[in-house]
Amino acid sequence: MLIVLVAAAPSLALLAYFYLRDRYEREPLGHLVAAYLLGAFAMFAAQGLGTVVADLVSADWLHTGGEPARVFDAFVLAGVIEELAKWVVLIALAYAWREFDEPLDGLIYGVAIALGFATVENLLYLSSRGLAIAWHRAIFAVPAHALFGGCMGFYAGRAKFAPAGAGRQRRFRLSLVLSFCVPVAFHGAYDFALLHGLGWKVWLAITLLSLGFWIFVLRRVKRAQRASPFRPKTMMPSDFRALRRGE
Repeated sequence: MLIVLVAAAPSLALLAYFYLRDRYEREPLGHLVAAYLLGAFAMFAAQGLGTVVADLVSADWLHTGGEPARVFDAFVLAGVIEELAKWVVLIALAYAWREFDEPLDGLIYGVAIALGFATVENLLYLSSRGLAIAWHRAIFAVPAHALFGGCMGFYAGRAKFAPAGAGRQRRFRLSLVLSFCVPVAFHGAYDFALLHGLGWKVWLAITLLSLGFWIFVLRRVKRAQRASPFRPKTMMPSDFRALRRGE
């Protein structure tokens, strides 16, 4: 029970943080929980697919193949496989929900799916390796998943609500591609740094990557907030004068 609580706590805290960023029309908690549980299911799907893909290459090559093997491990087995499992859940299921009615909702659901995924992954890691690794997974690994999911959801929301016009289909396709490729690139870069050991240089690189991810995602949170159709309209100066006169 202690391991379950420690494994879930960072994900739940981050989910609450991002949920509160949705200031104007928050998602029903039932849908948020559903997205979280779908993300947990995606973890098992990713494990199965990852095993199949890993069997396509030699296990010895993965351990001794140098930089090419590290690139394959980080960007394919981690980046592509894990983000694909989350992306399918987001696009095939959450994308069609009626409650997904503004760009920021994509980011919220993307984070919820990613944190459901991260909770199961964290539980498996802590169960096999002990609570000693809980602190750095809470600081780096779990937030990283949330940020990957945030990137994915932001671009999915931008695809769904691409403005009408002559270039709508192009913007839709580009946003959908970015919803998959951007988190894959970030995830691969993160794991590639980890695969070079755990010395201070690697931790410095991971810290800088994490800060970069936070800046990237929080800027997109603000951008999605500004694009919300539920955001109160700014009052014009004449409206303020009328309000003062009691009109």
